[in-house]
Amino acid sequence: MRHITGDRSTPRARRALATTGAIALVVGGLLATGAGSAGAATSAGGSTGSRALMQVPAPGADAVKAGGAAGRAALGNHTLTVVPVYWSGSAPAPLDAAALGTTVRDTSSYLRAATASRITASLGPVKPWTAITLTATEQSTCDVAAIERQVRAVVPAPTGGNQHLEIVFAPTSACQFGTLAQRGLSTYGDGVAFFNGPTAMTPATLGFGIGSNAGLGMANSMDCWDDAQHSNPVPQSGYCKEQIGGDPWDLMGAAPYGAVGMPSAANLRRLGVFGDADFPELIPGQSQYPFIRPLTSYTGQRGFAVTLGRHRYTVEYRTVAGLDSWIDDATWTDPSGIVRTDPGGGVIVRYQDLDSDTPWNTTVLDFHPDAPVSTRERHPGMEAGESWTSPGNLLRLEVVSTTSSGASIRVDFPGLNKVERWSGADRYATSAAISLKSFSPGVPVAYVASGAVYADALSGAPVAGKDRGPILLVTSDRIPGSVQTELRRLIPGKIVVLGGPATVNDEVLSKLQDYTAGGVERWSGLDRFETSAAISAKSFAPGVATAFIASGRIYTDALSGAPVAGKNASPVLLVDSSSVPARIQAELTRLKPGRIVVLGGPTTVTPNVLTKLQTFTTGAVVRWSGPDRFATSAEISAGNYGPGVAVLYVASGRVFSDALPGAPVAGMTRGPVLLVDTFELPRTVENEIARLQPHRIVILGGPATVSENVRAALGSFLP
Repeated sequence: MRHITGDRSTPRARRALATTGAIALVVGGLLATGAGSAGAATSAGGSTGSRALMQVPAPGADAVKAGGAAGRAALGNHTLTVVPVYWSGSAPAPLDAAALGTTVRDTSSYLRAATASRITASLGPVKPWTAITLTATEQSTCDVAAIERQVRAVVPAPTGGNQHLEIVFAPTSACQFGTLAQRGLSTYGDGVAFFNGPTAMTPATLGFGIGSNAGLGMANSMDCWDDAQHSNPVPQSGYCKEQIGGDPWDLMGAAPYGAVGMPSAANLRRLGVFGDADFPELIPGQSQYPFIRPLTSYTGQRGFAVTLGRHRYTVEYRTVAGLDSWIDDATWTDPSGIVRTDPGGGVIVRYQDLDSDTPWNTTVLDFHPDAPVSTRERHPGMEAGESWTSPGNLLRLEVVSTTSSGASIRVDFPGLNKVERWSGADRYATSAAISLKSFSPGVPVAYVASGAVYADALSGAPVAGKDRGPILLVTSDRIPGSVQTELRRLIPGKIVVLGGPATVNDEVLSKLQDYTAGGVERWSGLDRFETSAAISAKSFAPGVATAFIASGRIYTDALSGAPVAGKNASPVLLVDSSSVPARIQAELTRLKPGRIVVLGGPTTVTPNVLTKLQTFTTGAVVRWSGPDRFATSAEISAGNYGPGVAVLYVASGRVFSDALPGAPVAGMTRGPVLLVDTFELPRTVENEIARLQPHRIVILGGPATVSENVRAALGSFLP
């Protein structure tokens, strides 16, 4: 087994996976620069014609952040309307309609072969040269928006789907491209592409335009090194230079070998040619062994995708057949002295940065990197017996075997093993699992609360942390089996029910007597506010250093604050968004807190409430908040925990039930609770985790609330 080096740079660099700025390429004697959402590329010419390609987003184009369709399904026939225009001098010679028809038929032949006849192209009207008027500035800057406005005034509006407006003009050095295609559809509902001279219209560029209009991004390649000095080339790292259009096979590249192969499996999925069975999204977790057939096969699975936080990898298998028959016409000697086909095939992996300005762009990873930076003389694909592990040790791919029929691949997620997950089949079983991981038999007290209503457990969480007892969730009228099992194991000294009969009824209270010799108490009031005051009155003496205040209407702000209250032996009291209930005022008067901390922003607890709270302390009243629930959790953590925490707890910011049983544990172990989205690790939370430098990370809850993708991303923060 030959393991291909991934990255040996710093963890921060591994997480960044940043490219090194704009890339300038000489294209047909012109200098083309790719930056932001537009890119430039060059090829060596050949049967598809030399092409300099650029892409711009459509007005209001979507910023795709995940897999699946990148724009719209493009199945069916695509009609190309050709409009030649000029803005100086006399009209050029008429376009050769017959030759143009042949070019479009060749384009259609390629699309038929690539998509099993599910996408075709045909030539629509070819207009005569039309004079348009541009200002001197519009001419000198090659203002394509102005050109399109002039053209729209003289051509009919599109009448149906899959229509493309191909605007061609006399070659001009003012336009720094050969072909400029719009990604996505115009506001008129059709696709638009610009051609710098009639010779720029080739089967490859017309196909590129159709793909761009359908929502496909640029197909690039990448040169990476394991350090900033570019000492040793590796497939992927924090030190990379992107070659715009450098994908050697895909339609959306710049054909650096002079030929276009099969579109990538991911692009065929985006076009609607492949379905979920042809190109599934794998769920990160346990080892998997997909068998993928060559791209040129018309049946079976022909690739897969894996999304790990902001990073998406797509995998396919290429053999010398069909549109890829040319891929082994040349050879190249790799750094190990092995002669390989150039570019050849094998198992191909592409990368997308879903958090970039161009998440739709794909970048080929080179598994046999050489020191020279070149778009040719390389063999990017993996062969049988080779393996690769991604930066951060999150994804490992091993090519077990390859034949003409397909490739067997082992997919592992070593980075997931770094991050613990405490969860059960549902919220009740999760609360039992958290307790099992954290408490030994003989706890002095076990707290029981509703799994359907958050308010009672919210005020009880810091008390449970202070008293070193778990919070277990029940339904209003039943003790779930998982919780019964955990109570039998715990043998608690006593049980306290948080909340009134409307949330946990008297029948449940009676049944809980079977699990303790010390009796069962109920701490409650007439509503959630009175209940929080009652819990505080039972648990805290006057003169507490801090009283924490949270909204009784919105739970998210207090989820990260409860562990802080627990580790500091402080109460959490609930208020209404714009008022302090009378029972809370009475409890604050009794507590005489040294200061008051409000958890959450002004939309959850208004400034008027802060003003009222000033009357209950001789100290300060401060607010801990951020612009959203995730940033608020990061702010609370930043103000209370230093770098090097022993353990960090992560929970869903969308579902309260997992974080509440974890809050007492976090308070006991003096670890913060940070909130994440189901499928995303918010940037503010990422920054806080990087600052905390945790030695251990525990996710509270199952994959339905915090996905395995987020778990994998969390793994990158651990050594």
